[in-house]
Amino acid sequence: MIKLNKDQTRAIKNAAELDGLSMADKKILIKMVEDLNGKDQIIKLFVDGAADLHSKTAGIGGVIFSNDKEFAVFLNELEPRRSIDSWRIKVGRYRKANPYKQSSDETIHTYYDEGKDCYLTFLSHIDNILVISGEDHRNMRRSYSNEGGGLTIDEMCAEYEMDSITMSAYIRAYNWKHTMNPLTDEEITLKETSRLVQDYLTIKRQEVVLKAQKQLKKDLEADATAWREFKHTIYDDFQTLVPKIKSTAKKPKTKAAHEYALVLSPTDLHFGKYGWKDEVGEEYDMDIAKERLIASTEALLTRLPHLPEKIILTAGSDWFHVDNDNGTTTKGTPQDTDATPAEILMKGCSLARQHIDMLRKVAPVDVVLMAGNHDRHTSLMLMMYLEAAYEQCEDVSVVISPQSRQYVQYGDNLLGFTHGDKIRLNTLPAIMSNEQREAWGECRNHVWFHGHLHHLKIADTNGATVIQLPSLSGHDRYHARSGYVMERKGLCGHMIDKTLGVVGNFFIPVVKDE
Repeated sequence: MIKLNKDQTRAIKNAAELDGLSMADKKILIKMVEDLNGKDQIIKLFVDGAADLHSKTAGIGGVIFSNDKEFAVFLNELEPRRSIDSWRIKVGRYRKANPYKQSSDETIHTYYDEGKDCYLTFLSHIDNILVISGEDHRNMRRSYSNEGGGLTIDEMCAEYEMDSITMSAYIRAYNWKHTMNPLTDEEITLKETSRLVQDYLTIKRQEVVLKAQKQLKKDLEADATAWREFKHTIYDDFQTLVPKIKSTAKKPKTKAAHEYALVLSPTDLHFGKYGWKDEVGEEYDMDIAKERLIASTEALLTRLPHLPEKIILTAGSDWFHVDNDNGTTTKGTPQDTDATPAEILMKGCSLARQHIDMLRKVAPVDVVLMAGNHDRHTSLMLMMYLEAAYEQCEDVSVVISPQSRQYVQYGDNLLGFTHGDKIRLNTLPAIMSNEQREAWGECRNHVWFHGHLHHLKIADTNGATVIQLPSLSGHDRYHARSGYVMERKGLCGHMIDKTLGVVGNFFIPVVKDE
């Protein structure tokens, strides 16, 4: 049980005697002292009675007595026939005969101050009143609710910078449960229905983002573990075995009047996939994949109005069709392939290098990883190979990272890259603004690039341009039998002006031989 000291008691006494204080507030203050001090102090509020010990003027007021003697003096003023000492003895006897018993539900008290929009909470382990703003209280309730995120105690502590003991006590004080409604009683009572609906929709949107972030965090942790194991066992030796490429490429001297970067996206190539024409409607194998990539890249580069300042090349994103020696995806789904997994890996790495050598004749190349759901780990191997191969080349930059989302800042543009699986695509802008808060604020233009769905789509949503990239890949039995045969195959290039953002999109379709 908390005991108020003399200074605290005096402060509450002075507050209760203020003329501008409402009756409700006076009662709250007095109840606070009564509940907290219990049998150790005698505290009474006299309303419409003698509010002043000396003048005994009538009216609404309050008198607080912090000990038996003060109360005895007051009683003597009311009934002088009994002395002060006699009143003091009588008060002491009364307290002994009627000891203060604190019930379990009196250990915590909560009050909501509507005028100041704050919550006052009395917790047994602290000496002061805990004051939380209405906004913070509502955010805490929503965060703890399953519909607002369902954060654990530890996560709540980190989010709101509160120790675990206080946070646990605070949650108990308001009887919060994960299954509760995310809106407070005060919101429901005071707000209009239309406003409540909007608030609830906002909470649901936040719930989607938080759940997506939790799932992505789990995926990232798994990828990071696999990456660490792979790096410590193979990476160092791998670096020494790959032959180094020198910077001998000559680039044309013509430059654009306005600087721009070209984002080139040979995503979802599915190198190693096999499709039999008689069964799926078209032929597809490693040779066809290579031919489509080289031919479409040449066709796109010749159509550029000016040379770019740099080329940002997406790598991975289902570049390989399988991810292991068993010939399955990362998840373990068997695939139709036209070679062994080892041959697919080695020829796929060689093709990626050939493709980069084409591009670096036009402009410096930055290689960005977009690990796919077919090649989560082999795409990392590809990046390791490219980093080792181009280690001595100033015109090729390769950044290795196991993260499922990569970010590049170019001028006034924040560019995001991800494969597009295991995430709701409409949450990408919100995720970018959360993961790259500083860059999001600095940049005027926000652009996302993702693959996975094999067809081109461009949409502006929630403060960002989301570009869904097409695929050069042919069909296999799975796609043919599922009816996924309607997409227009091709290669995309996107002009990113340093200041204006996306200013041009090029699409080179695949031309099938009759």
